[in-house]
Amino acid sequence: MTDILIFSDSHGNPDRVAEVLARNAARHVFFLGDGLRDLAFAPLGGRMVYCVRGNCDWTGLDDTPDEGVEMIDGLRIFYTHGHKYGVKSGLGAAIVAAAARNADVLLYGHTHNALEETLLAGTALGDGSTLKKPLLIICPGALGDRKGRFATLTVRDGVMLAGLGEL
Repeated sequence: MTDILIFSDSHGNPDRVAEVLARNAARHVFFLGDGLRDLAFAPLGGRMVYCVRGNCDWTGLDDTPDEGVEMIDGLRIFYTHGHKYGVKSGLGAAIVAAAARNADVLLYGHTHNALEETLLAGTALGDGSTLKKPLLIICPGALGDRKGRFATLTVRDGVMLAGLGEL
C-alpha cells in the first residue's frame, strides 16, 4: 500500500504546510507550486517530496522544474502547477500533456478549485487523439485558502483511492 499527500498554493502559509504534514503520515508528498518557500519550514521527516514551481514561485528557485513525471507503485504520475497549460480556462492542454507522457494520474494546482475525476479510455482529447487508458485527475485546491484544502491518493493492490480534504 502506498499513501500520497498532495497539496498546492500555500501562498506564504508555512503553518498550513506543517499542519497538513502532521495530520497525514503519507510517505510520498507532492507540492504543486505557489509557496515552495513554505516547505523550507516544514517537518518533512524522511518523506519523498516532489515539487514543481508555480507562477508565484520566482526568486532563487531556478532549479525547481515546472513539471515532472514520477513512477510510484506502478503508477505513472504527471504533475504540474498548471499555469503553463492554462488550467484556469480548461484542462484540455494538461490532459493532452498527461496522455503524451502515458500518465495514469494528472496532478495540478493553480485554480484553487478542488477536483477529483477519472476520464475513461477512449475519451476524445482536444488534439484529436483519444486516451489509451483511464486518467485520474486531481487538483487539491489551495492549502493557503480559508478551508486549507489538500488531497490524498492511496494505492492498494493496483487500485487507486483518491480523496479531497480540508484542514
